[in-house]
Amino acid sequence: MVPPSKLMRGRSIDNNNAINLYNFGTSLPSHVTRLQVKVDNFQDPLKINNFGKTVNHELEKRRFTQDGYVVGQNFLVRLYELDIHEKASLEALLNYTQETGLNLFQSSGLRVEGFGVSKEMNSRNLIWVIGRMQVEVDSYPSWGDIVQVETWCSGLTKHCLTCSSRLTDANTGTKIMRVDSEFVMINEKTRRLSRIPEEIKASGDPYVKDYLDPPLSVDDKLRKLQKLDEDKADYILRGIKPLWFDLDPNQHVNNVKYISWILEGTPEAVRENYELSAFTLEYRRECGRNSVLQSLSGASNEVPNEYYHLLRLENGNEVARARTLWRKSSKIECNSMN
Repeated sequence: MVPPSKLMRGRSIDNNNAINLYNFGTSLPSHVTRLQVKVDNFQDPLKINNFGKTVNHELEKRRFTQDGYVVGQNFLVRLYELDIHEKASLEALLNYTQETGLNLFQSSGLRVEGFGVSKEMNSRNLIWVIGRMQVEVDSYPSWGDIVQVETWCSGLTKHCLTCSSRLTDANTGTKIMRVDSEFVMINEKTRRLSRIPEEIKASGDPYVKDYLDPPLSVDDKLRKLQKLDEDKADYILRGIKPLWFDLDPNQHVNNVKYISWILEGTPEAVRENYELSAFTLEYRRECGRNSVLQSLSGASNEVPNEYYHLLRLENGNEVARARTLWRKSSKIECNSMN
């Protein structure tokens, strides 16, 4: 995960070189810290590009309750984040959720020492790793749109931590995407799974907001992710190698990159004519800079436009498995109507 750029704690100030991400009003709980991002020589990109769009500042407020809060942050969709359908790529949207997720860890009882590691975790050589992710996409934003991301802890047990994110258009309130991610704890040295110690769980419990917006469908969660065998694969992409900038500060591949590799392993006709509407992903193994992978995909016999995926090392060891659901690209549908 990439740290927030020039993130500062302290009193929020107004000047020509600062973007105030949150507006808390006059009442601020003692445990909530004001955050602001400072940008040198900042100019409003909406005015520069003359989009004529304005932000509803009510939507910029971080919401919080007496027993915790939600981290909210706005992101301007940049030109370099667009895909061939002229929409923000899934990778860009998921990177937004990573950013707010790290801010959540910094602002909550699971305070950060480094990247998502508390003092208690550090003393026990424990780290968080993502185990499962569920995503539903309602719409994809366009260039110049402002995406509001709200992230909170939606569940915490002795086995995993669940973080939920909801993405909306900051101007219209249109739903964009919802993400539920399950994090498990492992020993950094042995790489073995570990139960979440009671001391760590107790520090995070006050910030759990399972009542704000329930996690995604339990039915989907119960559907077993089948392992795709090579003889049933319709498409295999071989020779995938992590690039230098695919690595995170722990020198492991950023978890969003795994998703990109899975999508790259989908038949080209699907990627050209359809857009992703939902996916479920289970991570099985880490990989590093010297790994060489293969991405396999095969059409489901159960649901139209559904695919199963397998990401594996060249030696056959499983890295991740996934299920994706696709719908006709909104750009293609629009062109056909015209």
